[in-house]
Amino acid sequence: MKKEQSMFCAVGHNGQRIISLDGKQWTHEQTGKEGETYRAVYSGNGHIVAVGSYGGNNIFASTADGEKWESTTQDAKYSRYIRGIGFGNNKFIGLGGDPGAVGDSKPFIMTTTDGTQWSEPTSITGKNMLRRIAWGEGRFVAVGDRGRRASSTDALEWLDSPDVKAIDTLIDVAYGAGVFVGVGLHGLRMTSTDGITWTDRQTGEEGEHLNSIFWADNRFVTVGFGVTFTSTDGRMWQRHKNNSAPQTAVYGNDEFVGASWRGRILQSIDAVEWIEVHQTEHHVEALCFFNGK
Repeated sequence: MKKEQSMFCAVGHNGQRIISLDGKQWTHEQTGKEGETYRAVYSGNGHIVAVGSYGGNNIFASTADGEKWESTTQDAKYSRYIRGIGFGNNKFIGLGGDPGAVGDSKPFIMTTTDGTQWSEPTSITGKNMLRRIAWGEGRFVAVGDRGRRASSTDALEWLDSPDVKAIDTLIDVAYGAGVFVGVGLHGLRMTSTDGITWTDRQTGEEGEHLNSIFWADNRFVTVGFGVTFTSTDGRMWQRHKNNSAPQTAVYGNDEFVGASWRGRILQSIDAVEWIEVHQTEHHVEALCFFNGK
């Protein structure tokens, strides 16, 4: 497989990692130890990087071709677990904290350029964990637990959106067309230009939980249970009832790829009609698209 070839990657339980060149045929499945769980994956700097946990450790895996993976571990002390990852400003940002904490999860970030050599955890401000992150306009914007929304130019010093409400917790965030868009429970959609001030709050019907959002070439696409919303600006949306939608999804090469319990991988050309194209042995937690660069 050529190093600069684009591909999709899915990661999940029991250390599972698997790739696809077209979103339909999946190959090079690899697994780790029972109990290893990769919870997030992202691409950048010519690498696909997966992060997760095993027992009291954080686990990391990196590949440049989808075939050979370099894996490392770091002691999480049973309380400093990495749960999210993003890429911007030529580095990967890992997001973590204590997922089981009540009141103060002691959030932190970790950084790497290639997924093999990671910094030590650096504590950041705030009491609630950040879990998803996007990069645009020279800044990182992240969303997390209990409505937390924050912005940073270096991923070290964070400014939080004031007076947030738990009911407005955003599950995912994306950047496109000069704006950040966050999505969440019951069709929640909000926009921001700086990650601090959020406007254009809109909701859908009860139960329409939006779990993934991405900028798909010329529009935002967000996928949830029973509904897909599309928008060119993050403010005016078109609503589409979807069929067999995945729990998490990603976009690349003019197609959408998603995953549902248990190990079901789905594909779509419009993020509305989904078909199952593969089933892996273990559950898939996250996916990414790698453009080969």
